[in-house]
Amino acid sequence: MQTTLSGHKSLVFATAFSPDGQTLASGSEDSTVKLWLRNGTLLKTLKGHNTTVWQVAFSPDGQMIASASGDGTVKLWNLDGKLLKTLQGHDASVWRVTFSPDGQMIASGSADNTVKIWNLDGTLLRTLKGHSAAVWGVAFSPNSQMIASGSVDTTVKLWKLDGTELRTLRGHSAAIREIAISHDGTFLASVGEDNQLILWDLPRILNLNALAYGCATQNLGLCLIKF
Repeated sequence: MQTTLSGHKSLVFATAFSPDGQTLASGSEDSTVKLWLRNGTLLKTLKGHNTTVWQVAFSPDGQMIASASGDGTVKLWNLDGKLLKTLQGHDASVWRVTFSPDGQMIASGSADNTVKIWNLDGTLLRTLKGHSAAVWGVAFSPNSQMIASGSVDTTVKLWKLDGTELRTLRGHSAAIREIAISHDGTFLASVGEDNQLILWDLPRILNLNALAYGCATQNLGLCLIKF
């Protein structure tokens, strides 16, 4: 069965299902987030951003939606469409947003080359600086104790929550557009404009000492897929 959800007035850049699979959120160039039932029924239109919504994400308990926008903010909403918080601090468009698996934090990636970590109450906990170009991918480890970021500078960086940079992964030859960490924390996947998907062996990478890491970097991509 195929269902077409029609209602946005411009390009749709982001979609996300709620954890129970019953609700879909979509973000658009028309500056809105829309909430839908799976059958195509429009539940709510969330208005508050003043330019493109680049990504949407549900909290692990399914009770909140986060939206990242070209207006430089992240907004938190409840399922009734009420705006709960506006997270302000980035100096440019926010491309990516994600909740930590424990539901206690939010991470955002921006064109200002940084990743920011926030409490749900809007408090800025940490700004991660190290990339030399826009951050287009952010992901938490399953235990919520590590963050990965992927950038237009072609690198993936692994960070502790306190801002310590653990590793820089090099393998792409063009901008990285998205990253993801497997539910068991074994693999990190990165995709780039070089038409490659790289799967990284996280336990191996994190257990390498600095000297071994420098010598073995070219072998860290467990699997390289070209499109």
